[in-house]
Amino acid sequence: MTATFNFNYKRAHQISSEWKTIIDEMYTGGEQRRNQWTQSRKSWALDFDKNSTDTAAIMAFFDARKGQYEAFYWTWKATHPATGESMGGDGVQYLVRFANDKLDISHDIGGYTTFSITLQQVQS
Repeated sequence: MTATFNFNYKRAHQISSEWKTIIDEMYTGGEQRRNQWTQSRKSWALDFDKNSTDTAAIMAFFDARKGQYEAFYWTWKATHPATGESMGGDGVQYLVRFANDKLDISHDIGGYTTFSITLQQVQS
């Protein structure tokens, strides 16, 4: 069963939409272009301000996925679950993976942490 990343984040923003194009040079010197993917692949940066308990839970989720090794589900929220404020998302659940094998966390005063995580869409 595929895990779901359900942690509340401060902000999420789409940072890219990527396509895969193959360019072959023909014998005559012309080019032939083919699209390798049928859909674009998106990626997002999630910003977090968390207490030590939430940070430990996110780190445990990251470690359980072994960084970018294992994919999981994540929903780009349209509204914040507690405040109802717009989160800029589309409310769609995506199959994603962490973009990096390293999670850097900055510890602030009072045990709070700030960090960002980049997620990349995976084609299922």
